[in-house]
Amino acid sequence: MELAPPHERRRGRIEDPQESGERRLTRRAFLLRGLMLGGFGAVIGKLWQMQVRDTQQYQVQAEGNIIRFEPLRAPRGLIVDRHGAVLAQNRRSWSVAVIPGQLPDDETRRAAIRAQLIEALGLDDVLVVRRSALPRGAEREVLDELAAALGAEPASLIATVFDPSEGPLALIRERLSPEEASRLRELAKRLPGVHVLNRYDYLLQLHAGSAEPVVLKQDVPHDLALALAANELYLQGVRVSDDTLVRQYPAGPEFAHILGYVGPISKEEFEAAGGYDPRNPYLPDDHVGRGGVEQAMENMLRGQRGGRWIQTDARGVEIAELRHRRREPRPGYTVELTIDAELQRAVTQALREGIDQANRAALQEGREPVGSGVAIVLDPRNGELLALVSLPTYDNQRFAEGITQAEYEAYLNDPFTPLVNFAISGTFPPGSTIKPILSCAGLQEGVIDSGTTFLCRGQIRVPTVFDEQGGNIYVCWLASGHGPVTVEDAITHSCNVFFYNVGAPGQVPEGDDEPLHYYLPGDPTPHYFAGLGIERIERYLRQEFGFGQPTGIELAGEAAGVVPNPLWLFQTLREYWSVGDTINVSIGQGHLACTPLQLACALAAIANSGSYYRPRLVRALRDSSGSVIREFAPELVRQLGIEPQHIELVRRAMRRVVTDGTAKGKFIRTGDAIPIAGKTGTAEYGQAVDGRYEKKHAWFAAFAPFDAPEVLVLVLIRDGGEGSTFAVPVADAILATYFGRSG
Repeated sequence: MELAPPHERRRGRIEDPQESGERRLTRRAFLLRGLMLGGFGAVIGKLWQMQVRDTQQYQVQAEGNIIRFEPLRAPRGLIVDRHGAVLAQNRRSWSVAVIPGQLPDDETRRAAIRAQLIEALGLDDVLVVRRSALPRGAEREVLDELAAALGAEPASLIATVFDPSEGPLALIRERLSPEEASRLRELAKRLPGVHVLNRYDYLLQLHAGSAEPVVLKQDVPHDLALALAANELYLQGVRVSDDTLVRQYPAGPEFAHILGYVGPISKEEFEAAGGYDPRNPYLPDDHVGRGGVEQAMENMLRGQRGGRWIQTDARGVEIAELRHRRREPRPGYTVELTIDAELQRAVTQALREGIDQANRAALQEGREPVGSGVAIVLDPRNGELLALVSLPTYDNQRFAEGITQAEYEAYLNDPFTPLVNFAISGTFPPGSTIKPILSCAGLQEGVIDSGTTFLCRGQIRVPTVFDEQGGNIYVCWLASGHGPVTVEDAITHSCNVFFYNVGAPGQVPEGDDEPLHYYLPGDPTPHYFAGLGIERIERYLRQEFGFGQPTGIELAGEAAGVVPNPLWLFQTLREYWSVGDTINVSIGQGHLACTPLQLACALAAIANSGSYYRPRLVRALRDSSGSVIREFAPELVRQLGIEPQHIELVRRAMRRVVTDGTAKGKFIRTGDAIPIAGKTGTAEYGQAVDGRYEKKHAWFAAFAPFDAPEVLVLVLIRDGGEGSTFAVPVADAILATYFGRSG
């Protein structure tokens, strides 16, 4: 065999198969190791890039992808009348809020956002006082000068500034006009601690660093809201949403004292409810009920808020929602009232006409103007209120939307105080409307009976211990007197002298040898008292008829009234009780004071023959589907501790008031078709001249039909004059409407 050259032999030699395979494996392993080392190097390089060169970029991205909880507000429950007519509801509106903690750190960008929002939203200036900046020791001087410049009461201003619920900035005036803002800025230059701030700056200082949205403005026009929302990418920390619910009162001011309104929660209220604790049912910019049913039923109306979890980028712009973690809010319950909306409007109109009539008469007689009153319509069978009117009233819609300082001060300065619900918060001497109640007490205690007769000659003279020939004169409204009267006659014709005898006690005064007595005109014979006395009068008024204590109606601000006694008189006025005080209470005057609602409930217990019901304004609660969650049953507080025959005698006498007595011929609209019973009242007060008083409240209470009462009406016209002249026609108009005979 011919051999090839050596160099050719090396290239062309035949290799051992095993040796060849091992060599190939070695090369592959080397290649693999190379690739692995290269990949590892690349990873190392990338990690170095991420951790060293691009650290800040990735840190920003990581911090920007935040999972954030966003609360979902619950719709506030509706308020409807007994027939389902809506009295309070919600309207969805656009709002613009800012989250202070998410505003950009860059001052230029923050300033640009501020300027854009102030201009776009038309945010007003406000006047505030920073307590910490007031000069120590000279706080009063600064605030006195500020109060003088504002025309405000210094004490009220000081109370506002130092109210702990106000936080570091005490808000003094809102919605300043440009002229007001300019004037107050000049003033603030020389008053340390006093500042004029734009609302934007005020809210951001108040909620500095907060992670919760702070609403700058509600009810933003749709087009403007959309424009701001489209710009949200460049408005870091700004939120535009349409989930704000604005409270609406479509029924009008006629229902303001019943409904109240909603207003921003105070810092004190928010903290008392739990502050920023997740279990707090309120957010810092929530609204809560103020007055009326809105406040009384707050827990039922507010609902339960929900929430959602969202992912945002570095700018706070939403990327996605974690739908599986979403919790829907639960709407508040619908509160169904006992009120009849149509009747409420008719009662308001009747009362307004009655007040106008009384005012015309007052001006003609040279008396002070008349401008306020109360009308109540109550079902005596169960205590349900069908209408409750206090005039003048106010526009609760303005309060819900945000009333201006000028508007609020106009209400405060109104001499007829429209912000006061006189039906539950005003206390007045009941006058002769108390006589049916005192009659029940006198009959039950046996100091009088159906045949008891007292002689009325227009007045009595009660001597004092030291002056048997002098003393005090107590008059009857009829100067000529009523002659001999029984209890039925006394109620029918409202005889004061009879009730002086029912009230004044049979006792011997200290320092005297003879029991309490009086003299009639032209009669030297003493007549001795043998009546109830103030202790028994007080017991019946309080324990049986509910005077001197709130009725428990579902309304905030109810007054207790006053049932006077010797201890109360001494503690309150440092005066000693006399028989004259008892005599005055016996005819519903003197220191005795009650709310119109208290009097209506007491007389309703006589109308229904002895059952005292707690007055009710809320009939039921319904859920968002309309299903009844809870019904409020009538609450019988007590059966009167008075024999039925005594109550019936009083009821008959109240019927005679309309057919033969002080209200005879006054029911023009209802006529004789409806058997009505009632009691007039003229409560005198103020300074007395010759035993008679210049100022008089006009009262009238009526129930019908007499045999089976289904409605009780009570009317009060403050300073209105005679009850039979001015209050009775109002009740006539109300009853005519109720029974369908208006016209």
